[in-house]
Amino acid sequence: MQLGVKIAIILFSFVLLFGCKKKDPTPVAPTITFSEAFLSATNDYSIVRFEFYDGDGDLGLTQDENTGEYEYNLFVDYYEKINGVWVLKSPLIRYDNDEQKYDTTYLDTRIPFIENESKDALEGEMEVDLIMHPLLYNNNGSPDTIKYELVLKDRALHYSNKISTTELIVY
Repeated sequence: MQLGVKIAIILFSFVLLFGCKKKDPTPVAPTITFSEAFLSATNDYSIVRFEFYDGDGDLGLTQDENTGEYEYNLFVDYYEKINGVWVLKSPLIRYDNDEQKYDTTYLDTRIPFIENESKDALEGEMEVDLIMHPLLYNNNGSPDTIKYELVLKDRALHYSNKISTTELIVY
């Protein structure tokens, strides 16, 4: 065999051995799936349940992680159905008569740190109570139909997909 052919075979073998790395099929960003949502019996807060999966197992924030990119890790948008069209209403803005100023409230919240030293994938179900119910901040009367959209962020700052709740009928 000629030297040039031997070198070509060796180079080709090198490419096959080291050039074709298989990708890890585990997603890095978390994924979430809507389960259910409902209003509390007193109609002053909403309860949202969703399933989560995080392939690299880094969900939640510690008490010390509370500024900048680590201030919140569950982002919530609030919508009202007005004349058959969904209208984004968050952040919630209302005028505080006592303080004589506008008050702006975001519904974003924090999912607590989930201990996972093995860095295995995490999966489960979360329930979030949105205590600062938007209906308390509505200056235009109470809407009859609302919904939420949620996005989860892991500790490596990867964002999940966005989920929407079902319509919530306000009584």
